[in-house]
Amino acid sequence: MKTKKHRGSFMLRFMVFGFSVAVGLLAFWLLGYIVRDIDRVQGPNYSQMLDEGLPQELQDERQLLAAQLADLKQQIASAERRRQLTGQTTRDSQQTINQLLELKRNADENATSLSDGQQTALTDSLQLFLANQSQTQTLNAELSGLNDQLDDVERLRRENEQVITRESRPIADEYETLAEQHQWKLAAYKLALLIPMLLLCSWLFVRQAGGTYAMLVYALSGAVAARVLLVMHDHFPTIYFKYILILLSLAIATGVLVRLLRLIARPSRDWLLRQYREAYAHFFCPICDHPIQRGPLKFAVWTRRSLKKRTPVTVDGDAATFDQPYTCPSCETTLFHACQKCGGVRHSLLPACEKCGAGAEVEQEVGA
Repeated sequence: MKTKKHRGSFMLRFMVFGFSVAVGLLAFWLLGYIVRDIDRVQGPNYSQMLDEGLPQELQDERQLLAAQLADLKQQIASAERRRQLTGQTTRDSQQTINQLLELKRNADENATSLSDGQQTALTDSLQLFLANQSQTQTLNAELSGLNDQLDDVERLRRENEQVITRESRPIADEYETLAEQHQWKLAAYKLALLIPMLLLCSWLFVRQAGGTYAMLVYALSGAVAARVLLVMHDHFPTIYFKYILILLSLAIATGVLVRLLRLIARPSRDWLLRQYREAYAHFFCPICDHPIQRGPLKFAVWTRRSLKKRTPVTVDGDAATFDQPYTCPSCETTLFHACQKCGGVRHSLLPACEKCGAGAEVEQEVGA
């Protein structure tokens, strides 16, 4: 006797689905942490390779020029601040001189003279103005010299950078080669961990398909497969990943198609029972899809689309008179026949009699 498979209540099935999704997400999360830990494996260090590969005199010259540039820029900034301060002092002195000259002109017009204090202030302001003018010229000359030095150092730095760039090109090529090898090594480490897990999940997927722990296997398989795809996307070149993804999708689609074709050619018992059950429920022949016109539906006509809109037929009289054996007139398949145990009419293609519960095994024993 075949063990019956219970579907469970809606809440139980909903909880199974929810926890299956949670298991898949947690497994995907855990694998992500493991993959990131593998990424911590040290690869080639470009700065260290430059320090070891470049001539020491070029590196010393670059550091010296950089120090000189920083020092010259600091000197130029300091001289610029002093020039601005001197310029402000010169403008203040000029304003004072203009005011004193205005007072002297008024005094000359009035036939008077400036006081001793005003005359001394005018003399001091003129001396300060001339001194500031001289200092401004000195600062301008200093800034001009510093800028010339800065231009020379910048030129030397550019020449040094050109030489360093030319000398570091082989080092950069070597670094790219080592970095690519390191990426392939990381991919190998990750796939060495994930591929056996994927193979195990694939084996469980085939063995447990439709079984008790199918949802658990589906969740874990989905998490591992998604992480494998992400690892290949991160480490494989785009052209390789494109072909791998297409081939993998083609293999999956081909496998599903082959399974569906086998299911059509040699359907399983559960698949046939589901097909027969749905066909009987919609009053269509499970074999050829012809309408089952028996009982109250003897002279009715319907399709799958119009069946949902049809008003239920009222049965007048004894319903047992309508419950008679029936054979499909299209494919000659017996759809209803008399039960050999209770004598009532039962579905021929379903496993049990709806009146007495006798199964196909009981009918075979009675028939024998």
